[in-house]
Amino acid sequence: MARGRVWSPGARRSTWPGRVAGLVLITLLRHADRVKIACIAQLVNAIAPISTATGGAGRQTTYYPFLHASHYGRGTVLNLQVCSPVYPNATFDAVPLLDAIAVLDEGREELAVFAVNRGEEGPLALEGDMRGVASYRVVVPHAGGDAWLDGGRLTATLPRLSWNVIRLAKAAK
Repeated sequence: MARGRVWSPGARRSTWPGRVAGLVLITLLRHADRVKIACIAQLVNAIAPISTATGGAGRQTTYYPFLHASHYGRGTVLNLQVCSPVYPNATFDAVPLLDAIAVLDEGREELAVFAVNRGEEGPLALEGDMRGVASYRVVVPHAGGDAWLDGGRLTATLPRLSWNVIRLAKAAK
């Protein structure tokens, strides 16, 4: 993923808006017991997931977290206990490089882990105890994804400055 930079209308390929959208969605999911509805103010152009120009419309980096949360963020939110390296911030003290949440859809027998790596220096390891869904398997990741489940332990490498979705589904009998 490209290094984030300050947003401007011409900076269509900057990835930081997508990570920020992912972090907002993780926060909304984490507080789903209190937040019952959320809206996005800009649907087209400016800071929107979709921008229009002469010749058509295009997806911005913010489009994908909303798409993923819409498709895979249905069910019971599992508030993960995330331990992560931190970076210093004058306003918020120590900010974790990794933020993550999981959603269990019992009806579809699927689990989705949404994670953001804020780190600029390199990838972060994501590890989790998944014994509670021991009969699940990792849904084949997109090119470049390396998540796997072994002995009830989920392991993945999250690229630097990235939005990530790891999907698990109940294994066929």
